[in-house]
Amino acid sequence: MILTPHAILGATLANIFPNEPALGFSLAFVSHYVLDVIPHADYDITGFLDKDTKTVKSIVNNIKGTLHFLCIIFDFSVAVLLCILFFVRDGKSLIITFIGILGGVLPDFFQFLYYKYKKQPWIFFQMVHKKVHNLDKMEDRRLCGFLIQFFVIIFILSLYFYFK
Repeated sequence: MILTPHAILGATLANIFPNEPALGFSLAFVSHYVLDVIPHADYDITGFLDKDTKTVKSIVNNIKGTLHFLCIIFDFSVAVLLCILFFVRDGKSLIITFIGILGGVLPDFFQFLYYKYKKQPWIFFQMVHKKVHNLDKMEDRRLCGFLIQFFVIIFILSLYFYFK
């Protein structure tokens, strides 16, 4: 999944438990893997990877890698802006929201570390990520895969604001 649904669900969970930041972070972290079970479209990160070793090469080594990196930066920026818009009311909610965002997107950062170093604990996290990740990459139905993520965001926010 792209970063926005992970960040929004993470921020939502953290804001449900504003007085328990460790619980909010933990739920946000686990929620990443739960969301990845849903069929969805992902980024193409082949621009970052060396074809032979499957390790990360320079992010700005080629135009494809640079464009993929800019897409990820844009996605993360949209995620943060939406989370601020929906959840931040004061200093405490700002901190709680960022704790949730961090927990929600951290497993994807761990994937980057896995491809960069291929050492523990990143190997473990990559194994978990691959095990729960939906095998249908929806490559032939990318629009559908991104629409699913859009509706996941709407569903998460609707539940949060309905029960809040």
